[in-house]
Amino acid sequence: MTTLMRYDPFFHESLSLRDAMNRLFEQSFVPWSWGTTSTTAFAPMNAYETDQGYQVQVLLPGVKPEDIDLTVQQNTLTIKGQYQPFQEQGKQVYWLIQEIGSGSFERTITFPKAIEADKVETSYENGILTISVPVSEVSRPKRISIGGGQKKELTVEAGSR
Repeated sequence: MTTLMRYDPFFHESLSLRDAMNRLFEQSFVPWSWGTTSTTAFAPMNAYETDQGYQVQVLLPGVKPEDIDLTVQQNTLTIKGQYQPFQEQGKQVYWLIQEIGSGSFERTITFPKAIEADKVETSYENGILTISVPVSEVSRPKRISIGGGQKKELTVEAGSR
């Protein structure tokens, strides 16, 4: 006697697809790092707007201030630099974990309002670069007072148009 089993290609293929997707994710998962797998490093950044302009904070632990290049063009701010690789002087090391990477980084932010490039101020403390970017006077809101006086009527002389 022959036993017939129902063949469902969709169900059978979907299990294979799930296995394939699981393998894909397992093989391509790279833990968050600062450039350990490539020469491009990452510099985390916060940026927010105040009444006077913008504040930008960039985490750059281990980067010397003289190794940071900060440029402003129109209303775009660009921060470039490089994390130096860790080297133990004169010793061969066998890494157990290496999450602190090295390599160059570049972050660019374009502000929605015009800025005053000549008045940008920076500070660097404990590996945090803080950049104060003032907004141009033209971009700042202006309060206009409303006069409470009498309405002035315009008169047009006959013959002039």
